[in-house]
Amino acid sequence: MKSLTAFKKYSCSIAVFCCLLLLTNCGDDKSEKSKQSSDNKTSQESIRFGTVISIVDGDTFVLSSGKSVRISAVNTPESGELFYDEAKEYLSGLVLGKEVVLHLVGPGLDRYGRILAEVYVDSVNVGLSILKMGMGLLYLFPDNAYLKDKYLPVLLQAQQKKSGIWSLPEPAAEEFYINIKGSYRFHRPLCYHLKDVDRGKMQIIRSRKEAFALGLSPCRSCKP
Repeated sequence: MKSLTAFKKYSCSIAVFCCLLLLTNCGDDKSEKSKQSSDNKTSQESIRFGTVISIVDGDTFVLSSGKSVRISAVNTPESGELFYDEAKEYLSGLVLGKEVVLHLVGPGLDRYGRILAEVYVDSVNVGLSILKMGMGLLYLFPDNAYLKDKYLPVLLQAQQKKSGIWSLPEPAAEEFYINIKGSYRFHRPLCYHLKDVDRGKMQIIRSRKEAFALGLSPCRSCKP
């Protein structure tokens, strides 16, 4: 009799354990499905589509929605600078009137409210094409620095071939240049941006070639 009672208690314990295990697994499945759904949503939100209706300059354009898009990781000549018109015309030939795919970068917007993204048209990476043709410089920030390994080799190839802007005479050279540790720019030694910077945060760059090889771009004020 005692054996029968013990067996019943044992059976009940096993049944309860199985139920708990089943509930736990169901919870894990729901949690995993919820995580996958969240990941998919995030992935979808990071990709947008649009049709280009006008070109602002060599690295910026406007969509039919009225939103402006700034191509991440590249910087083309400004108005009045050599190759400004060529860069703008090149971008126009790539994207004007076409549907583009935008892979948002960092927060997805820059400080001017423009969409910040890698841009693709017909599977072509527009930013890489700009660098390949020598129509712009690599332009990194902490938010897009992960693109360096993909973009820098293309820029260095264009530099070696003297394509586009790389065919221009170099600015007057300095004996050395300065990079502030943690930034992606290089400066002339007397650049006013360096005035209040701790010397311990400065590092010497021996030449423009070395600076570009490191993925740095010229300060837009002192224009080294």
